[in-house]
Amino acid sequence: MESNEYKQLLAEIEKLKFHNTSLLTLVGLLNDEKMQEPTIQETVVMFDLSKDDLRELTKLIQSYEGNNFALEQKALKINPIFKKQNIISIVKSFVTSGMFEKKSKEIIKSYE
Repeated sequence: MESNEYKQLLAEIEKLKFHNTSLLTLVGLLNDEKMQEPTIQETVVMFDLSKDDLRELTKLIQSYEGNNFALEQKALKINPIFKKQNIISIVKSFVTSGMFEKKSKEIIKSYE
């Protein structure tokens, strides 16, 4: 019985994730110019990040010392979705949201 309830819960979670993504897509279509620079909240939904993933990535950004390779390797250990292009997108969303702007801009500049 517990296994069946667990499967139902997982199915409901997947439905919510799908609906979140669908809503974000719809909002993006309606507000195209605003979605060119998504906020960190929108980015969290797009990448389906957990609080722990975001917290750990935030620590990496705050402790960034100019080594992109090290940043990417450490980020991949947190979550395999944290590949180079995704890291850049997430860091840009921090800037859009007004969070960790100095470090985030430093990271973005280092990738240009």
